[in-house]
Amino acid sequence: MNRKLLSLVLALALLLGLAAAVAESGIGTAASSPNSYTYLDQSVMTMYVYTDNGQGLNVRSTPYVGENIIGLAPYGSKLSVIRFLDNGWACIKWDKIGEAYVQSRFLQWFEPAPLVVVTPTPIPTAIPTIAPTARPNVLPAYTDTMAELNKEFRTARLITPFVVQVRPSRASGWVNMRWAPSKDAEVLATYRSGSQLTVIAETQSWYQVADPNTEATGFIMKNYVVRQY
Repeated sequence: MNRKLLSLVLALALLLGLAAAVAESGIGTAASSPNSYTYLDQSVMTMYVYTDNGQGLNVRSTPYVGENIIGLAPYGSKLSVIRFLDNGWACIKWDKIGEAYVQSRFLQWFEPAPLVVVTPTPIPTAIPTIAPTARPNVLPAYTDTMAELNKEFRTARLITPFVVQVRPSRASGWVNMRWAPSKDAEVLATYRSGSQLTVIAETQSWYQVADPNTEATGFIMKNYVVRQY
């Protein structure tokens, strides 16, 4: 009888010890949620600021150009990109306080080399020994831009229509469709990588294309598209 009582006492003591261990370890209690940023580090993309003139990139509170600048990202600085928008903007993490926006065409995947500014050596002005002979004031018949445009149009020809896919020089960039086959011509629309257009004519360096979604027509450089079918 004493042995049975002793066994019960030992079993009760063992159960009380296990319960105390569970309570000490916190098993079965709700863990508190730590304060953390909405977007985890592994969900963002690291990209770098690149501008042709070496200037910084405006950081804005909303994805459009206006009175919404909240900061400046220097040339070559590293940015954490959360996602890309369809209108040519990228959403980034800014100052650990939330989301901001920059134009995605000024971002690239690798760190750019430092921009080297070359100062041209001034050329001394030659002093003529004799007075130059006056020439009649004759205006040129065409500007250089018009001459180049005419030269490109002379190579135009109709072709059997086919489909091309837009391939900009940078994956995050886009390609301009212009009203004439010239880099100085007005931009009618911009297309991101993967957009499909129908070629209806061509010149030496340009395709005349039609947008099947908007029915807009214009010219796009051959170097930035790939034939599909």
